[in-house]
Amino acid sequence: MTQPKTVIQTVQKSELFQGPLPDPEMLERYKNADSSFPERIMRMAEAHNAADVKTKNRISLSNLIVPIIGQIFTLMLGAGGIAACVYLAKAGFTGGAIATMVGSFSPMVINAFRGLRQTKK
Repeated sequence: MTQPKTVIQTVQKSELFQGPLPDPEMLERYKNADSSFPERIMRMAEAHNAADVKTKNRISLSNLIVPIIGQIFTLMLGAGGIAACVYLAKAGFTGGAIATMVGSFSPMVINAFRGLRQTKK
């Protein structure tokens, strides 16, 4: 007669949570380890949330301001280029006037093409 085989079963359990706060049962286990852990975890989560909101607000503001500043500087560059072109043409420097016109309008043309490419995406 043969002996019965011994079967060993192992059970592995894992828990996964996402976000700054663990579930209430896990908080209770943290409290059993150290009574200050839940309060410290809550403060950490609140600080993380406040920093996240602040970062998102800054990004939103910069997404508004940067294009406007770019448009203003492009307009100023174009207006300055036209003024320099007129001055150079009146002074008899035709080549300099043409170079100034090309140099001052090229950023506007480049931005126009970038805008076209971004609207197609």
